[in-house]
Amino acid sequence: PPDKKIDTIIINGCECEPFITSDHRLMLEHGEEILKGLEIMMKVLGCNEAYIGIESNKPDAIENMEKIVSESNISSGVIVESLPAQYPMGAEKTLLKRILGREVPIGGLPMDVGVVVQNVGTLKAIYDAIYAGIPLVERVLTVSGAVKEPKNVISRFGTPASEIIDYCGGTTSNADVMIFGGPMMGIAQISFDTPTTKGTNSILLQKNNKEVESNCIRCGTCVENCPMNLMPLMYVAYVKKNMYDELKDYWIDNCVECGSCAYGCPANIPLVQYIKVGKAELQKRRSK
Repeated sequence: PPDKKIDTIIINGCECEPFITSDHRLMLEHGEEILKGLEIMMKVLGCNEAYIGIESNKPDAIENMEKIVSESNISSGVIVESLPAQYPMGAEKTLLKRILGREVPIGGLPMDVGVVVQNVGTLKAIYDAIYAGIPLVERVLTVSGAVKEPKNVISRFGTPASEIIDYCGGTTSNADVMIFGGPMMGIAQISFDTPTTKGTNSILLQKNNKEVESNCIRCGTCVENCPMNLMPLMYVAYVKKNMYDELKDYWIDNCVECGSCAYGCPANIPLVQYIKVGKAELQKRRSK
């Protein structure tokens, strides 16, 4: 929007979810293209400052990107920032606050504080489109978990996941669940033939060890784990009672759905599922 002045670009190279390494490989093998994409983006947005945020557990990627930046013609305006390997560092609001100390207003976007946050894969796609004339029809994704040959592959959008899994040697005997994404924020698929999309950064295979949900004991673990300082237990209580309007009083729209609350819940409550239901219902009411 013309009223939003962008002064800084943050490039997200954190990839904080377990098992996923597709962005890591991109930074190692296509660092020059990523930086060329950043150069285009800086020119289009008219800003002279950019940060490339990479977690400290990827020292080879940090070293490679620092070398490429130092040899580029935009080296004076680009900083490679080493960040703690702490989940969910890759969430854009967390990343923005860590690097710049700016806080996105509730219900707002990074552009509201003068920042654009993009993934390294997006910059590679910008380079491909501008310099090589290649449309966005494929991406790098990680195949991991209960698969015989875990690896990163380049996959065309729309490819059935089963074909990609077969290319990686097939599943091991204990694989009965397929997730698009990581173990924290990924979404389980109903079929192994589900096609991939441009948002599929990983195919994770695992055994279904679903725990039985019990009642909330109000221990407060979800509140302690929440990186956004929210109260996830209240969302579950209100969604179960169909009291959706009350969710706004607890800033549900500020939830990044990282799954930290559900991961630590001793009652095995799938909090993120309840949160998604609550958000969807509020959105439905707003659109009426």
